[in-house]
Amino acid sequence: MTPGSTRTGHVPRPVVRWLQTLLRERLHADLLLRINQDGAWCLHLPDDERHIHIRCDFEQFLGDPRSLPCGHWLPQSETGLLPPGAVGLPTPGVDQAPQTLMTQKEQACHVHYDILGLAWWMLSRYEEVGRTDLDPHGRFPAEASHAFRHGYLERPIVDEWLEVLRRVMQRVWPRLPLREHHYALSLSHDVDTPARYGAITRTRLMRNMVMDLLRTPHRHRPALLKAPALWKNSNRRIDVRDPFNTFDWIMDRSEEIGLRNAFYFLCGRSDRRRDGHYEPDHPGIVDLMQRIHARGHEIGLHPSFNTYMNPQRLKAEADRLRAICAAAGIQQPAFGVRMHYLRWRTPDTAHALVDADLVYDTTLGYAMHPGFRCGTCHEYSAIDPVMGEPLKIRLRPLIVMESTIIGGLRPRDVAAAQARMVRLMEACHRVGGTFTLLWHNTLLEHAHQRQVYEHVLQRHLELKRRCNKRAAA
Repeated sequence: MTPGSTRTGHVPRPVVRWLQTLLRERLHADLLLRINQDGAWCLHLPDDERHIHIRCDFEQFLGDPRSLPCGHWLPQSETGLLPPGAVGLPTPGVDQAPQTLMTQKEQACHVHYDILGLAWWMLSRYEEVGRTDLDPHGRFPAEASHAFRHGYLERPIVDEWLEVLRRVMQRVWPRLPLREHHYALSLSHDVDTPARYGAITRTRLMRNMVMDLLRTPHRHRPALLKAPALWKNSNRRIDVRDPFNTFDWIMDRSEEIGLRNAFYFLCGRSDRRRDGHYEPDHPGIVDLMQRIHARGHEIGLHPSFNTYMNPQRLKAEADRLRAICAAAGIQQPAFGVRMHYLRWRTPDTAHALVDADLVYDTTLGYAMHPGFRCGTCHEYSAIDPVMGEPLKIRLRPLIVMESTIIGGLRPRDVAAAQARMVRLMEACHRVGGTFTLLWHNTLLEHAHQRQVYEHVLQRHLELKRRCNKRAAA
């Protein structure tokens, strides 16, 4: 499958323009990109004779991703090109990494690995197009990805290679001020179940009470005894005693360190079993949205289970959220989104989000494994890898959904969970990216879950202080 039809050499012109925009965002606003007559990428600046020629293996990335080779660049004499903390880099697309990555002659510098082809391939999610090896929920699984099979899923490989390109540019244009990017933490919460005993029907209340009594006799015992009262009180506001009502605790922790969180609400029910059992216009839910907004946090959309391939339904749910917010006096200029169950089909879901007038998406992580599904921890503009056309929506890759690390967590496993979270945070820190973390309000019920959460916040503060010291120096 070949994206687009209008070509510059063997690369579609829209892809070249999209990559040029990416490089301008990440490296320098005046960068120009073209394809040379010899088929290589050519990176240059206006009115400057110096050029960087980058090997172009674009058509190699258009083949079957299951047979795409992957070597490893382990430099002996070019270690100064490596990003911090790296001793080598995977090379998807070639099984034999070049012994010498960069050669320089007069006004031209030559890079012997296709950094830009890799960036397009990973960021566009081309490897997911038309795949049938999906999980039971119709999702492309981490285990089927090239990154998982070749052992680089927990590395922001695109960011690392762009850091290599940054160092090449510093040698070619030593006085050129390149863009600086700084580590950040983005915390968000999918509101699948805002309350255990509130904002639901009487029938659902009775079912939840019976389930909690039979499954785990000691679960929520104090709240269970008061469940009818909690349910009745939720007609105005979700009761603070409800075990799933952790929203104020979440916001308190974030506000203490200057973070603004995002809360994504379900606004439809397209699957009776998998979607939430609350209505977004329930008075208790509207009150929750108003309190979140009043404290300076963000309201977003969590489309129901079957919307990822249904543009009309997705738009209807987005319009419903906007209408509820407007009626509640919540003035928010734009809305972001994360798909329920992280369901995503490339490129169909992205087009549906554009049609629904949503400004960003933060779905693209894996449901069963943490890591860098898109090879990056930086926000970027989406592109349709089939048509080769840029799309009017920004993608904020999801690095960790908490359940991939703390699912079934026991108190004795806290240290291991904390260490894995920190490894991924530090990987984002090394490339000046954003550690995007999804944490459901329902998984902060127990002390050991909150212990991991608070450890993440503490480690975030330490990394920010390190950034600030480096900037001051």
